[in-house]
Amino acid sequence: MIASSEDKIGVVTVHDGPSLPPGEIIAPTVGSDPNVPDAYHNCFQDPERFLRAGGRRGRQLQVLVEGTYYVNRLFATVETIPKTVVEVGNVGVVVSYTGEVGQDVSGSDYGHGELVVESKRGVWAAPLLPGKYAFNTYAGRVLMVPTTNFILKWTRGESGAHKFDENLAEVDLITKDAFEPSLPLSVVVHIDYRKAPLVVQRFGDIKRLVEQTLDPMVSAYFKNIAQTRTVISLLQDRSAIQQQSGVEMREKFARYNLELLEVLIGTPKATKPGAGIEDILQQLRQRQIALEQVETYSRQQSASVKERELREAEARAKQQTALTESDISIAVQSNQGKADLARAQQQAAQIQTLAQAEAEKVRLLGEGEARRIAALAGAEAERAARVGVAQALAVEEQVRAYGGPRYQLTQQVMARFAEAIEQARVDVVPKIVIGGHSNGANGDGGAPGLGGSSVLEGLLALLLSDRIGVDVAPTSPPRPEVVALREDLRAKLTTPAKPANS
Repeated sequence: MIASSEDKIGVVTVHDGPSLPPGEIIAPTVGSDPNVPDAYHNCFQDPERFLRAGGRRGRQLQVLVEGTYYVNRLFATVETIPKTVVEVGNVGVVVSYTGEVGQDVSGSDYGHGELVVESKRGVWAAPLLPGKYAFNTYAGRVLMVPTTNFILKWTRGESGAHKFDENLAEVDLITKDAFEPSLPLSVVVHIDYRKAPLVVQRFGDIKRLVEQTLDPMVSAYFKNIAQTRTVISLLQDRSAIQQQSGVEMREKFARYNLELLEVLIGTPKATKPGAGIEDILQQLRQRQIALEQVETYSRQQSASVKERELREAEARAKQQTALTESDISIAVQSNQGKADLARAQQQAAQIQTLAQAEAEKVRLLGEGEARRIAALAGAEAERAARVGVAQALAVEEQVRAYGGPRYQLTQQVMARFAEAIEQARVDVVPKIVIGGHSNGANGDGGAPGLGGSSVLEGLLALLLSDRIGVDVAPTSPPRPEVVALREDLRAKLTTPAKPANS
């Protein structure tokens, strides 16, 4: 009896019948078709029919599932084993130990082994999908291959859920500047379920693939990268190296029917104390702290500026009334100034107009006054000229009356001389006369034959000058206008006046 609650199957071992041929370990399935009554043994319950169907002695490929079976224990014994369970996220790749040799279905391009169809000996090309299977584990092996993404960690003491990487450790590097850090990293891998049989057929199982192929390949790749970079470059360019390694290693993984999804690089660590890597890291930390301090100071400066603007805004808000009043006052004063300016401009224009009018008036008055003064001057000049001419005519008549200009001059001199004597009270006859005879050679400049220098002597000298022929007539003829004026006056003076009644 095989209970359903135990979730097991029964493996039958027949103790009777012909033995297995050489090279076989499991007896093939016979008499399982109920349509052939003479050969159908009904799961080993009818030994005669089993033998007639060609059954063989030994462990049978056919298994028993849940139920009650009446099996002659002298004919066969039953061993229960667990069912094969393929969990979700995995596929089961079957490696069959029994069956006929099948034809390779992997294709001519695949040169790493053969894949066969189901029930043939070898690796089955079709994997078992998630589920429970009554698989006789004595006849073959089911290898579980994860179809979900799994991670491989190159970190000592850490491993993923599938334990494929439990023997992996950090990659030991030698950098360009002779440092020897160890690099922890992780790789995310995915296996296509259709390619799972190829992976198993090529490497046997996933763990062997990781340890014998992926580990040396990944380690060699990152050692080559480290030789071209310094420790600082390895630390600072981690993102670029990670991206570059993801691109280049993806192609390498594809050669092994694997799909590389991501490469994750950790921080390099010193493999032994005193390697100097911690000093490099400390310098980088200090450098980053300095950069952060600069950024902090910059933000604080910006915050201070914003705070000042806030304070100014608050102060402006508090003084908004005063600002408004001052703005209005400024506007009023500006308008008033404009009004005063316009008024001043008008007054200036008025004053300018009045000044121009006054200047014109003064000019006109000046011109009139000038004309008047010129007229008066002309009249005065004409009057003076007429008076002078009249006086000249009178003098001329007087001269004519005296008998000539010499007599007239003598008469005037004598008159002036008499007036001078009268006013100066000078004695005409000197009280004391010192006589002497002079012949004119004494050099006193007197007239010849006269002695002394009295007034009487001067008068006598004048009279003598007339006698000796001194000419007192004018030396130049009068101007034409004077002659014309004189003739005009003479005509007016000689013309008799008309009676008043005429």
